[in-house]
Amino acid sequence: MHLHLPNPERLSASTRTAREAFWLTIICVVAVYAFFLVIGSINPSTAAVATLVVGGLLVLYVVHAWYSARHVDSRDPRMIRARERRGF
Repeated sequence: MHLHLPNPERLSASTRTAREAFWLTIICVVAVYAFFLVIGSINPSTAAVATLVVGGLLVLYVVHAWYSARHVDSRDPRMIRARERRGF
């Protein structure tokens, strides 16, 4: 019996898109909360649960950003090719 797995490259591209959408959603939730906090619509002491959830999301995103910055090659291959094509 053989187990048929989907194409790993296609699976990787779709999961990468889903992960990026997840992190973008977290950033948007934190930004909306910060916006309403700044304009005075939300009082952090009365919305303690929301404050804790958004704070947790913010910490989660900061850890993700730190981890991805440390483990990803900083040079984009597309930029390297474009630079080589221009002759620099």
